[in-house]
Amino acid sequence: MRAGQFYRLSVMALPLTLLLALPVQAGVAEREPPPAELWLFVIGIAALSWVMACRRWWLPLAVWLPTALFVASLIADFADPVIGPAVRAELGLAYVLQADLAGALMLVVPLMLANVKFSRLDTDNRPGMRRQRR
Repeated sequence: MRAGQFYRLSVMALPLTLLLALPVQAGVAEREPPPAELWLFVIGIAALSWVMACRRWWLPLAVWLPTALFVASLIADFADPVIGPAVRAELGLAYVLQADLAGALMLVVPLMLANVKFSRLDTDNRPGMRRQRR
């Protein structure tokens, strides 16, 4: 490649690099998951936890950790002094309450199903409380 071609290529690429370096002018609403997606997460986590609890009582606890990290990042946005008011202004207080409720359900359902399954195993293993097999 000759020096002139390299110079022309770099001059043509300069506007593109400047365009890529500009800050993105996007609202806060584009960064938050929509309410329908949050409720699909709740249903998916509940179904996955139920299937896992049918296999082993402790398996829903494996779903709990990534879910807790996701919910913590979601709630952290609402608690941020800059992002929180912007989210409430753009999406409304109803979105924040709905996201909090969905996050709480995402955290409670795997623990609840693990506890139910563990409680059944605990009652089945007590002396005198065993089920009669037919």
